[in-house]
Amino acid sequence: MLSRILLRSVALIAVLFSLQAQSVELAQDENAEARAVISDEHLKGIFGGWLFTGGFKTASFTGINPNYRIAQGDTLLVQLWGGLDVQQEVVVDAQGNVFIPKVGPVKVLGVENRSLNDVVLKSIKRVYKSNVEAYITLASSQTVKVFLSGLVNKPGLYEGQSADSVLRFIDQAGGIRKDLGSYRHIEVKRHNKTQYNIDLYAFIERGQMPDIQLQDGDVIFVGRKSGEVSIEGEVGFSGKYELNGSIGMLSEIVNAVVENEKATHVTLVEPQGTEVTARQFSINEIVGVQVKPGALIKVSSQLRPTSISVEIVGEHNSQIEMVMPWGTSLKDLLDKVEYTELSNKGAVQLYRKSVAERQKEMLMASLGALEQSVLTARSSTRETAELRKAEAETILKWIERAKTVEPRGQVLLTEGFKPEDVLLQQGDKVVIPARRNLVMIHGEVLFPTAITYQKGQTVEDYIRQAGGTNGDLDDMNTLVMKPNGAFISANRDLDDSKLVGPGDEVFVLAKPDLKALQLTKDLTQVIYQVAVSAAVVLAL
Repeated sequence: MLSRILLRSVALIAVLFSLQAQSVELAQDENAEARAVISDEHLKGIFGGWLFTGGFKTASFTGINPNYRIAQGDTLLVQLWGGLDVQQEVVVDAQGNVFIPKVGPVKVLGVENRSLNDVVLKSIKRVYKSNVEAYITLASSQTVKVFLSGLVNKPGLYEGQSADSVLRFIDQAGGIRKDLGSYRHIEVKRHNKTQYNIDLYAFIERGQMPDIQLQDGDVIFVGRKSGEVSIEGEVGFSGKYELNGSIGMLSEIVNAVVENEKATHVTLVEPQGTEVTARQFSINEIVGVQVKPGALIKVSSQLRPTSISVEIVGEHNSQIEMVMPWGTSLKDLLDKVEYTELSNKGAVQLYRKSVAERQKEMLMASLGALEQSVLTARSSTRETAELRKAEAETILKWIERAKTVEPRGQVLLTEGFKPEDVLLQQGDKVVIPARRNLVMIHGEVLFPTAITYQKGQTVEDYIRQAGGTNGDLDDMNTLVMKPNGAFISANRDLDDSKLVGPGDEVFVLAKPDLKALQLTKDLTQVIYQVAVSAAVVLAL
C-alpha cells in the first residue's frame, strides 16, 4: 500500500529521491555513531591482546634445539655397536646421570644437546679404548609442571615440556588480564629468584624471545602494567599501547602500530598536572619525543590534493583516464571530451565511490531492520506461526543475497542540471552512453530481454512483448530508468505512449504477498531500494 502511494506519479518520484538522499544521510549519521561506538570498544583493546587466543596451547614442543641443556627426567636414546651391542632408552636420573650398560653412570646434566654425543662417547672411550662406536640422541624432554601466577586470567599449575615456550603456558592460563596485566613485565622465577625477564612486545615487534628451559616448580609471574597510552587515526592498530616504564618514545610506539602510508602528522595530547596540553609533529620529526602514561596519540593525514584522476568510459574518442586540477567541475571535463556521432550527450552519468559506500550503508541498515522484523514477528495462532516460519526462512535467504549487492554509486544528474556546479572528486567515473534504439525489460517478466524501441509503444506493450509478467501487472511496481539514471514510476502510466524512450530500461518489481503487513511493506521498500541503488532486480 505504501509503495503505491509513494510511486503515484513522476512528481512524487522526485520527492522520493529527496527522501532517499535524506535517508542516506541519516543512515550515514547512524553508521558514524556505530563506528564511534566500535572505535571506543577497540580503544579498550591492548596492543598484543591477539596473542593469547589458543594458538600456542594447542601444540607442545616436538623438536629439541641444539642449545637445549639436558635435565633430570629427559629420555635419551643410546645406541652402541662394535665391541658392545646396545640399543635402549635411558632416563636422566635425579643426580643428572644416565647408566650405560658395561660402562656405568655418565654425567649429562646441563650438557648442551649439540654436545651430548661427544660427552657420552668420551666417557665410553675411557672404558673401551677402541672398537666401540656410539650414537646418543635426546628422545624427549622431561614433562614439567609450572605455576602461572600474577595477572593471568586462570592462575594455576600447568603441565608441558621443559622446552615449551612461556607463551604456551600463558595461553593455557587464559592469557593476560586486559585490565591490569602487563605484556612487558613477565618473570620466570626459580626458587624465589628471577631467572628471566620477558617483554612480549619484543616478541611482537622484532620476533625476539629468550631461550628458556623450564623446570618443575618454576613460576611464570605476570606483573601489572606500569602505564599505557591510547592510539588512534591513520595506523594499523588503534587502542592501548603499554609503556615499558614511566616514559615511552613516540617514534617507537608509532612504528610498532604501523602508520599508514598517507599519515603525515602526529598529535600528542598529554595530561600535565591539572591541565591537558596538545603538541603536533610531522611524522618525520617524532624521533626523540617522549610520551607519558595517559597520553593520546593521534596519527592523521593532512595531505592536500592538487590534482585528481577521473575515468571516462563509454562512447567517446578521448583519453580513458584524465588528470585534472583539484576543484575541476564536470563542465571542465566534458569540454575536453571528444564525442562521436553515437555519443548521447544528454545522458551523461557520474559514479562516485563515496556515494556507493553511503548507498551500501543505507541498504545494510534497511536489511538489518528487515531482518530484525522477521526475527521478532509474532503470531496469534499456530497456523499463522507455521506460515510465518516458512516465510521467514525465504526472506532471510533473500536478505543474505541482498547483502552481496553492490550499489553503483550514481550521482543523479537531473534534467537541466548545471555541470559547472558539480565538482569532481578523485576516483570519479564519468560515463558517456551511446545512443541506443533499444528498451531493456528486467524483473518479473517471462523473458527479460532487449526490445527495439518503437515510437508510440507503451510500457505495457513492452512488457507484453517480453512475455508478460509472472503475476498480475496491477500487483507489480513498475519503474522506468532513463539513460541518465533517473527512475520514474509507471504504475499509473502503463498506457502512456510518451513514457518510454530509446535507451530506457523497464523494471518490473514484485510486491511480496506475506502474512504480515509490516513485513510486506518493509520488503517492498528494500526491493525498490536495491533496484534504484544497484539497477538490479533481486527476486524473492
